[in-house]
Amino acid sequence: MVGSADAGGRIPAEAETATVFDLVRRQASQRPDAIALTAASRFGGEHSLSYSALLDRATMLAAGLCRLQLSQGDRVGLMFDNESALEAAITMLALHRLGLVVVPVNTRFAAEEIVYVLGKADCGAIVAAQEFVALVSALRERIPSLQSIVGVGDKLPADVIDWREMAETDGTIFTAWPEVSPDAISEILFTSGTTAHPKGAVMTHSRSVISAYGFADALSLDADDVYQSFFPFFTTAALHCVLLPSWWAGAEAVLDRRFDLPEILARMHRRRATKYIGAPTFYVFLLETYDPAAHDLSSIRMFDYGGASMSVEVIRKLAATFPSVELRQTYGMTESGPSGTVMRGPDNLIKPGAVGRPWALTEVRIAGGEGCIVGPGERGEIEIRSPAVMREYFGEPQLTAATFHDGWLRTGDIGYLDQDGYLFHVDRKKDMIIRGGHNIGSLEVEEVFFAHPAVVEAAVISVPHPKLGEDICAFVVPQTGHTITADELRAFCIGKLADYKIPRWIEFADTLPRGPMGKVLKTQLRDRVQQRLAEGDRNAV
Repeated sequence: MVGSADAGGRIPAEAETATVFDLVRRQASQRPDAIALTAASRFGGEHSLSYSALLDRATMLAAGLCRLQLSQGDRVGLMFDNESALEAAITMLALHRLGLVVVPVNTRFAAEEIVYVLGKADCGAIVAAQEFVALVSALRERIPSLQSIVGVGDKLPADVIDWREMAETDGTIFTAWPEVSPDAISEILFTSGTTAHPKGAVMTHSRSVISAYGFADALSLDADDVYQSFFPFFTTAALHCVLLPSWWAGAEAVLDRRFDLPEILARMHRRRATKYIGAPTFYVFLLETYDPAAHDLSSIRMFDYGGASMSVEVIRKLAATFPSVELRQTYGMTESGPSGTVMRGPDNLIKPGAVGRPWALTEVRIAGGEGCIVGPGERGEIEIRSPAVMREYFGEPQLTAATFHDGWLRTGDIGYLDQDGYLFHVDRKKDMIIRGGHNIGSLEVEEVFFAHPAVVEAAVISVPHPKLGEDICAFVVPQTGHTITADELRAFCIGKLADYKIPRWIEFADTLPRGPMGKVLKTQLRDRVQQRLAEGDRNAV
């Protein structure tokens, strides 16, 4: 197909009929003593579970959860951060054992968002870490479907069911395990976007398992790998980019408790991590923190980055600082399952700025105006087709129809394919700036700022302009101990950017607002500017 790239391949036989629970069950039968998971527990400490131990604990909890009298296909919320990642993973597998649908809840959601997500998914129960139980309990009356709250902790209200009591059930006496179809829903993953409310991406067991295979292949995961990340449990990145791919490959998954660089580096050394995945921001801070005299990262063989565009300048610095570590980039999103593209190490040298070629079983194409498919080098919306792509948005038939184009997922990203089938990501549609009729990608402006030696980070957004329609505003975080002016930055851009792409408004900040993945929240930056403009302060930016 003109203007498309296709990885080809066939679905592995063991993935066609498997469920998420089968990933761990298969490894437990083949390699029972191999470590499946290392994570923090709500009851203290960091623990490692073998595949057989993880299987046994999930089975015991599944037997205990039968007391909730839920039916196969019912939805159950999970509200955990990585401080309780051990219990979160056990609970997720137990729910899958029973054919229940997992609905991860962002622990940073406001009360209204929690009510919306649990109500929209019609959750009959929620399992939450102790620190979130009081909030969920206070909202209970506003969620008619919510019949049970299970708490993970030592001090729980009387009307909250104790997770630990359920987890001590003898799973061997329970024989009426349901048969779970690969086509049954496995998760509903709520993701924020441009709509008024979070949207629930529906994944089936088949799609989740195929995604696990695809991501494991993209990162060349095998049974000898120790694969580590700070991604929060409630994100698709933790589930579909770390846990499930690890369990497909038989690797050890290691979840960091929090985004704490010294702690993460110590854990890399202690667990002898071989591969790490993080958002681009992680690597920016890694370069600032890493001291070869103090940090032993000799076991690391690969760094992977995704979730946002990675600066070419940061890639160069990473390659220079860690010459023996392969750098890979993965591009995808919650809705794509997150199938997409992978940029393998050697390709970074020949295709700087690309985000790779399609991974296994995945096709990528570019749609131009009115949905026509454009050729190599032409920009348009990136579309993805894969058996790992979400089935639909839960309870949103019109939004689902608008999101798919002839069976292809519309990503909302702008990009292009080159003659060799490499994908180049230009920007999110909503982050494109139209200044006086000129289309400007915020990423291309940020890339130039990243090249300045006094700049740690930069985030570029649009601001309203009475004559041009939109103008460019840049938020810049300077290097510690460096001083730089807006005029110096604009002068640095001359010769690197067309004059109409050079920001007139530049604001310096100590930090940038971030989501749980470490991704810069440009929406908050836009809101900040809009508030100032509404107050009549046109010079505030």
